[in-house]
Amino acid sequence: MVPNRDRVLDLVRENDWSGGELARRMGVSRTEANRFLNGNRVGGKKTIAGLIKAFPEEPLEQLFIFPQVEPKNN
Repeated sequence: MVPNRDRVLDLVRENDWSGGELARRMGVSRTEANRFLNGNRVGGKKTIAGLIKAFPEEPLEQLFIFPQVEPKNN
């Protein structure tokens, strides 16, 4: 599972938040939030937890990209 950066950028624009405001709502440093927004970081545990905290109403399927799992054939 990785953060859906495009969707997060849309949400930040829709809410008219700065990188600092996103960081505050995520509970991370401004540097951490801006690195994610600028595409310099993919996002680890702190970023994932912070995005859930910042956007509690957003469905996880839109906030994150989940790996495709193929069923096993026996």
